[in-house]
Amino acid sequence: MPLWDLLLCAVLVVVWLLVVLLLAVVRGAPDASLVPGRLEPWHYLLGALVIAVYVVTAVRGVPETPGHTLARASQGAGRAGDLARVGQLLLPTLVVTVAVALVVGVTVPLPATLPGSVTASETPLDDDGATVETAPTPEATSTSAIELETPTPTPSDDPAARRLAQARMVDALLSESVTSRGDLATAIAAVGECRNLRQSLGLMTGVAQQRRAQSDQARALMVDALEDGPAMRSYLVAAFTSSGDADDAYAAWAQRSISSGCSLDANWRRGNQLSAQAQAAKREFLARWTPIASSCGLPSRTTKDI
Repeated sequence: MPLWDLLLCAVLVVVWLLVVLLLAVVRGAPDASLVPGRLEPWHYLLGALVIAVYVVTAVRGVPETPGHTLARASQGAGRAGDLARVGQLLLPTLVVTVAVALVVGVTVPLPATLPGSVTASETPLDDDGATVETAPTPEATSTSAIELETPTPTPSDDPAARRLAQARMVDALLSESVTSRGDLATAIAAVGECRNLRQSLGLMTGVAQQRRAQSDQARALMVDALEDGPAMRSYLVAAFTSSGDADDAYAAWAQRSISSGCSLDANWRRGNQLSAQAQAAKREFLARWTPIASSCGLPSRTTKDI
C-alpha cells in the first residue's frame, strides 16, 4: 500500500477516535483522555472495519487508489476531476467510519469522575486481602458524594415501616460506595505498570476524599430500629475509614512513582494492609447486615459490593 494510502488510513482512525471522544464527552465523561483505555476488543475490531472497508473499496477495487491520486496531485501532475474522484472513492469509508464511531461512542463504558467529584469505589482486594485487578465496571456518572435523604417519617406505632426505611438508607449508601471500584483498580494497576501516573494519582486522591465523606454519612445513619444496628454501623464506618486511609497510601505511592521512579514501596504495602483491615470490617458488617437485607427484600452483598 503506498505511503499516501497509509496516511489516509491514519487520518480515518483519528477521525474515528475523535468522534468516539466527542460522544463520550456529550454523555458526561469527566476526562476524555481516560476513554481510550476503556475501549474493549470489539470496539477495536469495529475500528479495524474502517480500514478494511478502505482497502476493499479504494485499493483492491480500482486501478488508482485515493493515495495514488493525491500523491500525483502533490507533485503538480494532477488531472482534472482528481479531487472529485478521491471524494467518490472515500465516501463509503467515511460513512462507515462515522457509523462505527457512533456505535463505539455510545457503548464505551465511561470512566469515573476525577478529583473533587469522584464517586466512591472499593479498594481492589479480594476477601483474602490479595490485590485484584478487575476490569472497569459500568459506572454511574454521579459528580458529587451521595446526598442521603431523610427517611419519610413513619408513625411511631409502625416499627416495621421505620425498620424498612432505615434499611433502605443503609442500602443506598452501600450502592453508592461501589460505583467506581473498577476505576480505582485500574488506576492501581496502571501505577504498577508505571503508566498514566498523574491521572491515576488524581483518581486515587479523589476517591480518598469520597471515602471520608461516606464515612461521615455512615456515622449519621439512623439504625436504632435495626437488629444490632449500632455495632453494624460502627463496622461500616471502620470499613470506609480504612478504605480511605488505604487510598491515601496508594496515592502517596503514585506520587513517589512520579517523583522518584516506579517501584512497590512502603506506601503500596501500607495500602494493602489497610485494605485488608477494610475487608475484615466489611465481613463483620455483612454478618449483621445480610439477615436485615434479606428480610427487607434488599439485595444481598459481598465485600466486593461495598
